Amino acid sequence: MRGAFRRRLLRASLLLLLPSIPVACGWHAGLAGPDPGSSVGVEVFHLRRDILERGLEPKLQAEVARALVDLVRAPIDSPRRADLIVRGEIVDVRRRQGIRSQENQLAETGLLISARASLVDRRSGEVLATSPLRHIWSGYATGEEAPENEAGARERALRHLAETLVLDLFRTGESRTSEGE
Repeated sequence: MRGAFRRRLLRASLLLLLPSIPVACGWHAGLAGPDPGSSVGVEVFHLRRDILERGLEPKLQAEVARALVDLVRAPIDSPRRADLIVRGEIVDVRRRQGIRSQENQLAETGLLISARASLVDRRSGEVLATSPLRHIWSGYATGEEAPENEAGARERALRHLAETLVLDLFRTGESRTSEGE
């Protein structure tokens, strides 16, 4: 009798606890894509002709693709086959003058990268969302002991810029199209 009571109590306890166990099958922590099942492609960003810094376009494309994988629930595909395409333009790249030592040696400086992007339906050509012009600064120390700091600052700026653009394009809300600056 005592064993039967314990079994019933254990079953009742398990039945009460079962609904509180979260189901993790298919769960994804990220922004929802515009339509379920839509694939997204990322075109190489265009670089304005007056910008002399070359090689940023494929790096920003790779960072935007990484941000899409991390933040959005949509499969990544080639821009030629994808349902939606991220198109963008790098508008400005600058270095700031920075901070100088008493000996007039550059001690710290920074890099600015400005870009904008659009989310386009590949079939119709309709622009579904547009990000505002985004400006990302990334500072770094200079000197003989830190020769790779500019490359690190460039990578940080591109990563932050890509994440910001993806969040702009895939955010939910009233209006997803923003006026450019």
